[in-house]
Amino acid sequence: MERAGGEETLRSPTIKDYFTQWLAAKKVHKAASTNARYDGAVQNFFAVLGKKAEKLLTSLTSRDVEHFMKSRADEKLSPSTVVLSIKVIRTALNAARRQGIITTNPAEAVELPQTKGVERGTFTPEEVKILMAVAEGEWKTLILLAYYTGARLSDCCRMAWADASLSEGTITYTQAKTGEKVTLPIHSELLAHLEKLAGTDKPEVFIMPRMAGLKSGGRNGLSQTFKRIMRKAGLDLQAVKSAGVRQLSRRTFHALRHSFTSALANQGVPAEVRMKLTGHKTEGEHQKYTHHEMDSLRAAIQKIPSL
Repeated sequence: MERAGGEETLRSPTIKDYFTQWLAAKKVHKAASTNARYDGAVQNFFAVLGKKAEKLLTSLTSRDVEHFMKSRADEKLSPSTVVLSIKVIRTALNAARRQGIITTNPAEAVELPQTKGVERGTFTPEEVKILMAVAEGEWKTLILLAYYTGARLSDCCRMAWADASLSEGTITYTQAKTGEKVTLPIHSELLAHLEKLAGTDKPEVFIMPRMAGLKSGGRNGLSQTFKRIMRKAGLDLQAVKSAGVRQLSRRTFHALRHSFTSALANQGVPAEVRMKLTGHKTEGEHQKYTHHEMDSLRAAIQKIPSL
């Protein structure tokens, strides 16, 4: 602490020290995937700042943040990726302002680029059936889990037998992205598949033990493997040109999550029920359903067409 004009003020740390400490604090509360995004943005910010990263945080200006934004755009990244990087910096600086380390947030003066996200496609029940026909091994289970639970790829892969109560017909998992627990009824077709696995498989922790140890990204990751399954099935990836250098596909594994929501919507399931089934934030650690609520959710799940 220092005294200035008779008042105590916080001594400013260096830019690098502050952001490093901010990242460390975030790791306690955020999911691993979120921490990786935050860390990537901060490390890129350090690289652009160069030697200035060793200067006091109070020396940071909006021009520095604008320079960082321009450098990200010059890499031909999509506008949404650029915006995400700036938002991470802005969030960190807002925390510094609330702590009294800085009086204003220089990132707030930076105008963010306009973004236009790629609308995700969906799969029809007939297309999911085609995918199942060409998929092999644990991929059949993975596709069924995604289509009938709406869970993300990483969450599906890490589902354990302890998460599935086959006698009650429910499955509970923690979303890696949000840290929230979700409990939902198991569709009759998925339940039959899991019961068959449980009766023939060796005792395993994970429902898909091989998938649990694989990465989703990379050339040989699960996401690219799914695209190869789609091509084998003769299904259109619906590729579109993005604002960046990459070509994006409207239909990836994540489209199964959208297919889940779309199937529910097509059967007239209300939006608030669909939100509960795909994940929601609660004040408590775990959303507790009453018997009546679970029956309503079970009825909604069963409306998804069987394959």
